[in-house]
Amino acid sequence: MSGGSVGRILKVFTVLAAIHSLLASKPSKDLARRIAGARYRNGLYRIAYNAQSVLCLAWAVQWFLRLPDRKIYEVGWPWSWLFRIGQFASLGVLLSAVRVIGVLDFAGFSQLRGILAGLDPGPEPEAQGPPLGADGKIRANRLFRFTRHPSNLGALGLFLFFPRMTVNRVTLATLIALYVVLGSLHEECRLRAAYGEPFEQYRREVPFLAPWLRR
Repeated sequence: MSGGSVGRILKVFTVLAAIHSLLASKPSKDLARRIAGARYRNGLYRIAYNAQSVLCLAWAVQWFLRLPDRKIYEVGWPWSWLFRIGQFASLGVLLSAVRVIGVLDFAGFSQLRGILAGLDPGPEPEAQGPPLGADGKIRANRLFRFTRHPSNLGALGLFLFFPRMTVNRVTLATLIALYVVLGSLHEECRLRAAYGEPFEQYRREVPFLAPWLRR
Protein backbone atom coordinates (compact mmCIF):
# COMPACT_ATOMS: atom_id res chain seq x y z
CA MET A 1 0.00 0.00 0.00
CA SER A 2 2.78 2.44 0.84
CA GLY A 3 4.45 1.78 -2.53
CA GLY A 4 1.51 3.44 -4.29
CA SER A 5 1.71 6.34 -1.86
CA VAL A 6 5.35 6.96 -2.77
CA GLY A 7 4.46 7.49 -6.41
CA ARG A 8 1.59 9.81 -5.52
CA ILE A 9 3.80 11.82 -3.17
CA LEU A 10 6.39 12.18 -5.91
CA LYS A 11 3.82 13.49 -8.40
CA VAL A 12 2.12 15.93 -6.03
CA PHE A 13 5.44 17.20 -4.66
CA THR A 14 6.75 17.78 -8.18
CA VAL A 15 3.66 19.80 -9.12
CA LEU A 16 3.71 21.91 -5.96
CA ALA A 17 7.47 22.49 -6.18
CA ALA A 18 7.10 23.56 -9.81
CA ILE A 19 4.33 26.03 -8.89
CA HIS A 20 6.38 27.40 -6.00
CA SER A 21 9.49 27.87 -8.13
CA LEU A 22 7.62 29.26 -11.13
CA LEU A 23 5.81 31.94 -9.12
CA ALA A 24 9.08 32.90 -7.41
CA SER A 25 10.86 33.36 -10.73
CA LYS A 26 11.67 36.69 -12.33
CA PRO A 27 9.62 35.97 -15.51
CA SER A 28 6.48 35.50 -13.40
CA LYS A 29 7.14 38.74 -11.52
CA ASP A 30 7.79 40.57 -14.77
CA LEU A 31 4.51 39.24 -16.18
CA ALA A 32 2.64 40.46 -13.12
CA ARG A 33 4.27 43.88 -13.56
CA ARG A 34 3.13 44.09 -17.19
CA ILE A 35 -0.43 43.08 -16.29
CA ALA A 36 -0.98 45.06 -13.08
CA GLY A 37 1.64 47.78 -13.31
CA ALA A 38 4.77 48.21 -11.20
CA ARG A 39 2.98 49.76 -8.20
CA TYR A 40 0.43 46.99 -7.70
CA ARG A 41 2.91 44.27 -8.55
CA ASN A 42 5.35 45.58 -5.90
CA GLY A 43 2.63 46.04 -3.31
CA LEU A 44 0.66 42.83 -3.73
CA TYR A 45 2.84 40.13 -5.26
CA ARG A 46 4.67 39.02 -2.12
CA ILE A 47 1.59 38.69 0.07
CA ALA A 48 -0.32 36.94 -2.72
CA TYR A 49 2.58 34.55 -3.21
CA ASN A 50 2.65 33.74 0.51
CA ALA A 51 -1.12 33.26 0.59
CA GLN A 52 -1.07 30.67 -2.19
CA SER A 53 1.89 28.95 -0.51
CA VAL A 54 -0.03 28.63 2.76
CA LEU A 55 -3.14 27.31 1.00
CA CYS A 56 -1.14 24.77 -1.00
CA LEU A 57 0.70 23.68 2.14
CA ALA A 58 -2.55 23.28 4.12
CA TRP A 59 -4.08 21.16 1.37
CA ALA A 60 -0.90 19.08 0.98
CA VAL A 61 -0.69 18.34 4.72
CA GLN A 62 -4.25 17.05 5.01
CA TRP A 63 -3.83 15.05 1.79
CA PHE A 64 -0.52 13.56 2.98
CA LEU A 65 -1.91 12.48 6.35
CA ARG A 66 -4.67 10.44 4.68
CA LEU A 67 -2.30 8.33 2.58
CA PRO A 68 -1.64 4.65 3.43
CA ASP A 69 1.69 4.38 5.22
CA ARG A 70 4.06 1.94 6.93
CA LYS A 71 6.31 2.53 9.94
CA ILE A 72 10.06 2.07 9.49
CA TYR A 73 11.21 2.91 13.02
CA GLU A 74 10.13 4.83 16.10
CA VAL A 75 12.45 6.26 18.74
CA GLY A 76 11.01 5.84 22.21
CA TRP A 77 11.11 8.11 25.24
CA PRO A 78 13.40 9.68 26.48
CA TRP A 79 15.51 9.64 23.29
CA SER A 80 12.59 10.91 21.25
CA TRP A 81 13.01 14.24 23.05
CA LEU A 82 16.40 14.66 21.37
CA PHE A 83 14.63 14.49 18.01
CA ARG A 84 12.02 17.00 19.16
CA ILE A 85 14.77 19.31 20.36
CA GLY A 86 16.33 18.98 16.90
CA GLN A 87 13.03 20.02 15.33
CA PHE A 88 12.65 23.02 17.63
CA ALA A 89 16.23 24.04 16.91
CA SER A 90 15.55 23.74 13.17
CA LEU A 91 12.48 25.94 13.55
CA GLY A 92 14.63 28.47 15.40
CA VAL A 93 17.16 28.46 12.56
CA LEU A 94 14.39 29.13 10.05
CA LEU A 95 12.86 31.95 12.09
CA SER A 96 16.27 33.52 12.69
CA ALA A 97 16.73 33.82 8.93
CA VAL A 98 13.30 35.42 8.57
CA ARG A 99 14.20 38.00 11.24
CA VAL A 100 17.30 39.06 9.30
CA ILE A 101 15.26 39.49 6.12
CA GLY A 102 12.52 41.25 8.10
CA VAL A 103 9.34 39.53 9.26
CA LEU A 104 6.95 42.08 7.75
CA ASP A 105 8.93 42.28 4.52
CA PHE A 106 9.10 38.49 4.27
CA ALA A 107 5.35 38.18 4.82
CA GLY A 108 4.54 40.96 2.36
CA PHE A 109 2.79 43.18 4.92
CA SER A 110 5.25 46.06 4.52
CA GLN A 111 4.56 46.22 0.80
CA LEU A 112 0.79 45.91 1.34
CA ARG A 113 0.84 48.65 3.97
CA GLY A 114 2.67 50.92 1.56
CA ILE A 115 0.17 50.50 -1.25
CA LEU A 116 -2.78 50.97 1.13
CA ALA A 117 -1.19 54.22 2.29
CA GLY A 118 -1.06 55.45 -1.30
CA LEU A 119 2.69 55.03 -1.58
CA ASP A 120 4.69 53.38 -4.33
CA PRO A 121 6.48 50.48 -2.62
CA GLY A 122 9.71 49.35 -4.17
CA PRO A 123 10.20 45.78 -5.32
CA GLU A 124 11.24 43.17 -2.81
CA PRO A 125 14.73 41.66 -3.13
CA GLU A 126 15.10 39.27 -6.04
CA ALA A 127 15.82 36.43 -3.63
CA GLN A 128 15.50 35.89 0.11
CA GLY A 129 19.01 36.39 1.46
CA PRO A 130 20.99 38.76 3.67
CA PRO A 131 20.65 42.39 2.58
CA LEU A 132 23.34 44.72 1.29
CA GLY A 133 24.80 47.13 3.83
CA ALA A 134 25.56 50.81 3.31
CA ASP A 135 29.15 49.88 2.51
CA GLY A 136 28.01 47.76 -0.45
CA LYS A 137 28.84 44.46 1.28
CA ILE A 138 26.51 41.65 2.27
CA ARG A 139 25.37 42.03 5.88
CA ALA A 140 25.85 38.48 7.15
CA ASN A 141 23.97 38.81 10.44
CA ARG A 142 22.95 36.01 12.79
CA LEU A 143 23.01 32.57 11.17
CA PHE A 144 23.83 34.00 7.76
CA ARG A 145 27.40 34.14 9.08
CA PHE A 146 27.53 30.33 9.22
CA THR A 147 25.37 29.18 6.30
CA ARG A 148 24.19 30.97 3.18
CA HIS A 149 20.74 29.35 3.38
CA PRO A 150 19.66 29.06 7.04
CA SER A 151 15.94 29.08 6.21
CA ASN A 152 16.33 26.11 3.86
CA LEU A 153 18.54 24.30 6.37
CA GLY A 154 15.96 24.85 9.11
CA ALA A 155 13.11 23.61 6.94
CA LEU A 156 15.06 20.45 6.12
CA GLY A 157 15.77 19.76 9.78
CA LEU A 158 12.06 19.83 10.65
CA PHE A 159 11.52 16.77 8.45
CA LEU A 160 14.74 14.88 9.23
CA PHE A 161 14.19 14.81 13.00
CA PHE A 162 10.85 13.02 13.20
CA PRO A 163 11.16 10.46 16.03
CA ARG A 164 8.68 8.26 14.19
CA MET A 165 9.75 7.62 10.60
CA THR A 166 7.53 6.02 7.98
CA VAL A 167 7.87 5.21 4.30
CA ASN A 168 5.92 8.33 3.37
CA ARG A 169 7.98 10.55 5.66
CA VAL A 170 11.26 9.18 4.29
CA THR A 171 10.00 9.86 0.76
CA LEU A 172 8.97 13.40 1.68
CA ALA A 173 12.24 14.11 3.53
CA THR A 174 14.27 12.88 0.54
CA LEU A 175 12.32 15.07 -1.88
CA ILE A 176 12.64 18.09 0.41
CA ALA A 177 16.41 17.54 0.73
CA LEU A 178 16.70 17.48 -3.05
CA TYR A 179 14.53 20.57 -3.41
CA VAL A 180 16.49 22.42 -0.70
CA VAL A 181 19.76 21.87 -2.56
CA LEU A 182 18.38 22.71 -6.01
CA GLY A 183 16.34 25.64 -4.67
CA SER A 184 19.36 27.04 -2.86
CA LEU A 185 21.44 26.83 -6.03
CA HIS A 186 18.69 28.60 -7.98
CA GLU A 187 18.43 31.28 -5.29
CA GLU A 188 22.17 31.87 -5.50
CA CYS A 189 21.88 32.52 -9.23
CA ARG A 190 19.32 35.22 -8.48
CA LEU A 191 21.43 36.69 -5.67
CA ARG A 192 24.50 36.74 -7.91
CA ALA A 193 22.52 38.56 -10.59
CA ALA A 194 21.16 41.06 -8.04
CA TYR A 195 24.34 41.77 -6.02
CA GLY A 196 27.27 40.75 -8.22
CA GLU A 197 30.72 40.84 -6.59
CA PRO A 198 29.48 41.48 -3.00
CA PHE A 199 27.63 38.20 -3.15
CA GLU A 200 30.64 36.42 -4.66
CA GLN A 201 32.74 37.60 -1.73
CA TYR A 202 30.06 36.45 0.71
CA ARG A 203 29.90 33.08 -1.07
CA ARG A 204 33.64 32.59 -0.68
CA GLU A 205 33.50 33.27 3.06
CA VAL A 206 30.37 31.38 4.19
CA PRO A 207 29.51 27.69 3.62
CA PHE A 208 26.71 26.77 1.23
CA LEU A 209 24.33 24.88 3.53
CA ALA A 210 25.96 22.88 6.32
CA PRO A 211 27.95 25.23 8.62
CA TRP A 212 30.71 22.67 9.23
CA LEU A 213 31.42 22.06 5.52
CA ARG A 214 33.73 24.94 4.67
CA ARG A 215 35.47 25.30 1.35
